[in-house]
Amino acid sequence: MDNTILYWFLLTAAGMMLVAIAAIVYWRRLTHLPYRWFWLGAGLWFVAVAVKVVLAILTHEAVVAYLKERLSYYALLTLGGLYGGLLSSVCEIGLTLLAVLLWRQLGRDADRAIGIGVGAGAFEAFLLGCGMLVGALAAMAGIEGTAPLRQELEHSATSTPVVWLAPIAERIMAILCHACTRALVILGVVHRRPWMVVWGFVIFTYIDAVATAAQLSGKLGSMSVWWIELAILPAALVSISILRWCFAKWASANAPEVQPTAGAIPAV
Repeated sequence: MDNTILYWFLLTAAGMMLVAIAAIVYWRRLTHLPYRWFWLGAGLWFVAVAVKVVLAILTHEAVVAYLKERLSYYALLTLGGLYGGLLSSVCEIGLTLLAVLLWRQLGRDADRAIGIGVGAGAFEAFLLGCGMLVGALAAMAGIEGTAPLRQELEHSATSTPVVWLAPIAERIMAILCHACTRALVILGVVHRRPWMVVWGFVIFTYIDAVATAAQLSGKLGSMSVWWIELAILPAALVSISILRWCFAKWASANAPEVQPTAGAIPAV
């Protein structure tokens, strides 16, 4: 295989990183939110993902093996996907919930709450873009051990039309969902609306359940990735509506001052 497909994936990597930067720039220009809140979102994401990786290493193989022995193929995809979605949601959204319970100033207004989610999603997108960039460059250089990566990219290009665009579209939708779910949890806690917290967990569980089910299906190399993106699209569209509602209701221009709880970390 020549390097043509690798050049396309270099474009994909650059696109993913640009999406991350554009999300930060857009929300910063719209709200003038200090950068520290984006970094806080990124930090919460990093800690949560580290915990999730450890738990996945400890439990994933055993859980999947147990389900494969006892369930039909479609039941495996359903319950296995739900397991993956719940694991991600408990770690990522659960840490966000813990943070806002300790520090209510995270939800002082929608600008801040959404910005924390944007920071989490943008940081993830940028890291994934960097990873793809390094992998593609290593494959182009012919570094030992990169042959499987070249084969995987070739198979993806064969099964997925305009394959280079799919990860970029996925990151756009993921950032929307990250921002929506964090905003729901943070603002739901601060404004005492438990249903918002519940929906934050539900939406995040859904999108990671789709991703886990796709991995368990064993068809990632032969099916179009666009089917996965299509399954995530409803959550992204719902996220846009929820973000607009949260911003219209609790933007900094009309949001009431939130008093920190006793013993909470002082507002920055």
